[in-house]
Amino acid sequence: MIDKDHISDFTKKKRLSYFKVVYTIVTSISLIYILRFNFEYAVHDYNLFLIPVWLLLATTPLISIRYSGSFLLSSALLCGLSTALLIYLLYTAGGLAAPGVFWITAIPLGFGILMGIKATFIGNAIVVCTFLFFWYLNNAGIGPNIIAEYADYEGEKLFNLVTFLIFASFTIHHFLNSEAKHHRRLLEKNTNIENLLRVLIHDIANTLTSMTFNLLKAKEDSENPPPSVELEKIEKAVEDINSLLSQVRHLKAVKDGKASLPLHPVSLTVVLADVYDQTEHLAQIKGIKFNLDISRDRMMIHAEKTILSKVVLANLVKNAIKFSYPGQRIDLKAYCSQNSVILQIQDYGMGIPEHILENIFNVGYPTSRAGTQGEKGTGYGMPLVKEYLQMMGGEIKIATRIEAAEGAPVGTLITLRFPLAMAAAEPEKAT
Repeated sequence: MIDKDHISDFTKKKRLSYFKVVYTIVTSISLIYILRFNFEYAVHDYNLFLIPVWLLLATTPLISIRYSGSFLLSSALLCGLSTALLIYLLYTAGGLAAPGVFWITAIPLGFGILMGIKATFIGNAIVVCTFLFFWYLNNAGIGPNIIAEYADYEGEKLFNLVTFLIFASFTIHHFLNSEAKHHRRLLEKNTNIENLLRVLIHDIANTLTSMTFNLLKAKEDSENPPPSVELEKIEKAVEDINSLLSQVRHLKAVKDGKASLPLHPVSLTVVLADVYDQTEHLAQIKGIKFNLDISRDRMMIHAEKTILSKVVLANLVKNAIKFSYPGQRIDLKAYCSQNSVILQIQDYGMGIPEHILENIFNVGYPTSRAGTQGEKGTGYGMPLVKEYLQMMGGEIKIATRIEAAEGAPVGTLITLRFPLAMAAAEPEKAT
């Protein structure tokens, strides 16, 4: 049924497209043959069947799909009536001797396109039965042969062949083209689902790591109650997980076209404070210090705060920590420039090899590598970063060196650019 909720809008449009193409071709070609019977051959003996069936063919499938909403019923009516009309036309044209008897092979093609592979078995069964019926009539010498009586057989055969080739080539081309578009749409949807799963795997895992770290710190002194600050961090991590899950559900709706990503004026200063809290423990483990050079301006940008903080910026800062050597520093610089907000993340670690840098935003290319202390990664973070930055109107550029040069240190410089939000939101409180 075309009205089932689980069928996507694209699939409905695809099926309706097939339906319209087959309906238009079948009604047009059959009308041409009926008109030729009546005006070119001047044979009116078969109108009692041909005209009523053609009128049913031209009206009932459209009425059915409009008022019942059932694609299966409408397709069955279209296939059934067009098959009956085709078989009767071939019968009047001489059965197996008809110059266009090969038209019968269009029956399983139409059944398959409109109702699926299983329906082709019904079409093939109809073809076999029809051939047996025509074979019996031919052997028994029963049945009319209008073409033999009123037309040039060779001319009719050529006309039927050309018409059939046009019908088959156009129908198959339209079908294959639509299936290719549908396949690309499915691949895109599958990629979107994979990206959402990566958000869950990548960022919830990081948040749980933060929770575990704070729990271990709280348990170090078993004689005293856990410090309230550690418990607050654990509580915040739980809230972050719930928030992230909610955002992933919403992002799924965005990908399906059922919702839009809510962009609001957000202070980059506030977001950076949140990112610092998220990544501080990872930096402490490696003895890495942050050098902060952040404008006192609130630097308002249009963004989705949770995604910007938990997915985009936290991902980039954690990568900087991962690929820095113990005891190094990471520079964070943020400032306004004309109508943009610029954020730079500079580490002085191992840098990015050229072959990885060229494909760093490619989901299908393996870019995962170990950090300076063997830290493992998925390789999914950077494609996510770019995707969500684009959704928020941002840009990303990466400059890196794996060998020192005069005036250019080893390491990676990531530059993010966001459009400046002209209308500032209500002040937000940093947590």
